[in-house]
Amino acid sequence: MADYEPFNGTEILAASPEEVHAFLIDLDRLVDIVPGLVKKQVGDDGICRTTIRPGFSFIKANIKQDFQLVDHTPHRQVVIGVEAKGIGNKFGIRSTLDIAPHEQSNTRLEWEAEIVHMSGLVAAVGTTIIRAAADKVIKQGFESMRSALGTAESTAGPDDASA
Repeated sequence: MADYEPFNGTEILAASPEEVHAFLIDLDRLVDIVPGLVKKQVGDDGICRTTIRPGFSFIKANIKQDFQLVDHTPHRQVVIGVEAKGIGNKFGIRSTLDIAPHEQSNTRLEWEAEIVHMSGLVAAVGTTIIRAAADKVIKQGFESMRSALGTAESTAGPDDASA
């Protein structure tokens, strides 16, 4: 597998750090913003098992994604792990989200998503295609998060490490 540069960026959210932290650690609520969500189930083990139908031309089948809260520091940081598998595909992502107060009652959310492993057909897809698809999903996810938090504040946007 090729090494993939982490995806990262900064979002300014019109919600308090406490509200943002509560949203991010509530996996049942968090997965509702995942683009293409077909179904979800939170297990007794705390893992939220989902079925996603991605809108990518290079992945046509549903993907099973398991979301797990890896670690968190109240109102400061959340780490989420995602394990995904579908027909001929398997990958893992670790996302670290740093939460900080920002002007009045807003929140500055600095995030990084790192591909920790990838195998199968998706690993053969070029990094440019993967980055473009991920950027689209990330943008949709943050738009949905703003809606779920009841905010409409604009984004600072992802850093484009590939440019």
